[in-house]
Amino acid sequence: MSPRYDWQLEAQPESDAITEVATNLKVPPFLARLLIQRKITTPEAYEAFINPDMARLHDPFLLHDMDKAVARIQQAIENQEKITIYGDYDVDGLTASSIMLETLQSMGAEPTVFIPDRFTDGYGPNAAVYRYLQSAGTQLVITVDNGVGGAAVIDAAQAAGMDVVVTDHHELPAVLPQAVAVVHPRHPEGHYPFGGLSGAGVAFKVASALLGAAPVESIDLAAMGTVADLVDLTDENRIIVQMGLAMIRTQPRVGIAALLAAAKIDPATVDETSIGFGIGPRLNALGRLGDANPGVTLLTTFDDAEAQALAQNINDLNAKRQALVQDISKVALEMAQTPENQGRRTLILAHAGWHEGVLGIVASKVVEATGKPTLVLNIAADGQSAKGSGRSVPAFHLFNALNAERAAMTAFGGHGMACGLTVPVANLPKLQAAMEQAAATSLKDQPKPPLAIAARLTTADLTLDHYRAMRQLAPFGNGNPEPTFSLRPDLIDRIKTMGQTNAHLRFVADGAAVVAFGYGDQAQALSQATQVKLAVRLDANTWQGNTSLQLRLCDWQLQAPAVIDWRGPDISAAQFRPALTYVFFDAKRQAKFTRQFQFGGPTVLAQDLAAGTADAVLVDLPSDAAQLDAALAKLSLPVRVMFYAAPAELVALPTRSECAAVLRYLAAHPQFDKHHLPALAKAVHVAVGQAILAVQVFFELGFVTIKGAFIDLAEHPAKKPLQDAAAYQARATFLALAHELQTADRRELEARLTNH
Repeated sequence: MSPRYDWQLEAQPESDAITEVATNLKVPPFLARLLIQRKITTPEAYEAFINPDMARLHDPFLLHDMDKAVARIQQAIENQEKITIYGDYDVDGLTASSIMLETLQSMGAEPTVFIPDRFTDGYGPNAAVYRYLQSAGTQLVITVDNGVGGAAVIDAAQAAGMDVVVTDHHELPAVLPQAVAVVHPRHPEGHYPFGGLSGAGVAFKVASALLGAAPVESIDLAAMGTVADLVDLTDENRIIVQMGLAMIRTQPRVGIAALLAAAKIDPATVDETSIGFGIGPRLNALGRLGDANPGVTLLTTFDDAEAQALAQNINDLNAKRQALVQDISKVALEMAQTPENQGRRTLILAHAGWHEGVLGIVASKVVEATGKPTLVLNIAADGQSAKGSGRSVPAFHLFNALNAERAAMTAFGGHGMACGLTVPVANLPKLQAAMEQAAATSLKDQPKPPLAIAARLTTADLTLDHYRAMRQLAPFGNGNPEPTFSLRPDLIDRIKTMGQTNAHLRFVADGAAVVAFGYGDQAQALSQATQVKLAVRLDANTWQGNTSLQLRLCDWQLQAPAVIDWRGPDISAAQFRPALTYVFFDAKRQAKFTRQFQFGGPTVLAQDLAAGTADAVLVDLPSDAAQLDAALAKLSLPVRVMFYAAPAELVALPTRSECAAVLRYLAAHPQFDKHHLPALAKAVHVAVGQAILAVQVFFELGFVTIKGAFIDLAEHPAKKPLQDAAAYQARATFLALAHELQTADRRELEARLTNH
């Protein structure tokens, strides 16, 4: 099995350099190697990297328009103006809103928070909402994690007398809003030293400017938004996340503690993975399935009972979100495998009754499974329009591909890797054509995505101490990737699936436990592989108080056998469910099995095989070697073999004495009706097949005559050995071949079948 990624071994430091860094920094050589690759080689650089210091945060007033933003917000507080914080429904938006809310409250203001509804308000400034806020008395809107793309709405609000301060970090459009202030780390007129802040990070900087010092009590929220929004974990972001995670581990706020408890996460173990895969998805579930405002309430409450109730509701909602994703993904992946879609480089999967809030997640799963840029859309109840999300691969710019047909869409926005859109169902073929046309160029020679390999490990490197040393480089994320290592184990054993749907795999490689998420359907491929090379990350597993090293699989290279052995004494319906091509040598058996079993792929007679047929299963036995070799010549390896035959088909050749008994019985029963051969077989104690073969041999050798249905002994037949009969020879040849194909060990069988 080929790997999913292009493995690229990073430059390996010289042993002398590793020794020098290990000595100077007082770290083990294993960690020294990784530090050198990150260009951290001096005690000063190492100290700054592993120990966060608020003093290294940049001056917030270096951000563009920060002075204007602070002045206008302070004015609003002093004049007791009505302030509305306009946020967003994802984790970054919820944490940014919470930071701004707590900051303004600490300064004596009583702001309100407005979190838009994904389905009715959409992302960012909404004209109708802004008009409502102004009519309700709002005098100042502070956007967090949005606003930079809302020039038309914000300019209209300003003209109508409602001031807006924009704080955002998203991509800058050509036209910026004419707001009171636009605070953005990459503003074209600004000179901020670090452009990678999240929305929560920008809110944290605004809070720092308003308060005159960084609000340490809000750094946990800034860390959560930073991790969840997948911005680079370098520079300020690294400090924010390091300190924020430390705060959550030691003194989590009421709402976060309740959410951790609902997710069954020990606060003391919280890291970037806990946020990214445990807490983040739960908070995001709010906005995906409904109203996200309870997220702000949870993050800012001081009431234990309220926090527990909200956390449990959020946890339940996340379970619903997971079920929706699982159900929709199952249908979407089935749609992706239709013959029409298999022939396409891109996918548009549209279906009625799909929840629009989770379609981005589903699209990501389809892209991961197929490698194809994908749109996943819900068809409205009236059947006229479809709305959903798209995800892509690095080589395919999704926004540009669809932008060519912008006029065919009702609504559209996004970037190279993701998009959201609404489109009339009648125009879906136009979008499919546009995507295929773009793919014909960009995906023509699409390379596999790269996977950086930090080092090649041996079994001796697989220690808990090395894992703990590596964790000094955390938190990991964009800009500071978690190290991936290659490992060529000598022994793979204890392979088993895990998870409610057996979607994941667990096995042991040279004594180290390995978990492989999403590889549950590859257990057989792993067990049959002749060589295995793993790309893994180091992890730890704690069970009943004991902590041990655990490896997480990122990718693998399996050298599959040319022949995959599915032989066995019996057959079951499950063997025919995979999407393979099932090859039969016997037409009668093909007809019988297709009536008896549900096949996951086509059935075909060996004589009708097309050249180059892949993913084939040889179901039954060939009549001779020539028939087998002719079939093998048309197949692409690997080939799966069952070589099934009913027991009656494998009865041995009748012996000389058994043939003599049949002949004596015929002599004693002249004009014997051949339809009564079962009775003859019973009388002389041979199998029916043996009796039939004996009669065929006798007829070929001239020992008997057959006229119509009646068998008689020939007069004065010449003596001939049984082996002279073609029927005898064919049966002997078949049984020898059957014995070879059914009993040879896998290596012998592979040698036989690949040498045709």
